[in-house]
Amino acid sequence: MGDTNKPTQLSMASKFDNPNHPLYLHHSDQPGLVLVSQVLTEENYNVWNHSMTVALMVKNKYGFVDESILRPNEDAEDKLQQWIRCNNLIKTWILGSLSKEIAASVFYCEGAKAIWDELYKRFSQVNNIQVLHIENEIHDCIQGTMSISSYFTRLKGLWDEKDVLFPIAACQYGTMKEELSY
Repeated sequence: MGDTNKPTQLSMASKFDNPNHPLYLHHSDQPGLVLVSQVLTEENYNVWNHSMTVALMVKNKYGFVDESILRPNEDAEDKLQQWIRCNNLIKTWILGSLSKEIAASVFYCEGAKAIWDELYKRFSQVNNIQVLHIENEIHDCIQGTMSISSYFTRLKGLWDEKDVLFPIAACQYGTMKEELSY
């Protein structure tokens, strides 16, 4: 009979080897990995942000940009090193999904969260001209030779894009009248 108090190979395995742990890195998690197909430009922040959020959530790494995964203190050396590795990897993923001009402007940000916040501050503002352009496209959209499903898909896409740019606020006293007038 063996010693039951002896640690098993499984119990000695690092918790960072658990795919559910936010500091876990899969062998395919490389700096050049393309997480989103559309590069961030001046005009597509909302679509890019949504795509990147979904991709980071799938990779279990969204906590690095929303600060739910905090940098460990210096006394947890292994955890700190793994956190730095993950943070730098996410930074390279974000930088790789930006246009060259935008990437150059945020390259020296301290980490993934700093880049994320800078992009939000710069590009999340409602662009009234873009909203007007989308509204004009909605008004000018005609079925023509498109099938009904293609026509519906085109209109639905325009309405969704408009809703992302100008979301309806949560119902509060007095805002409903303003929303309805809009």
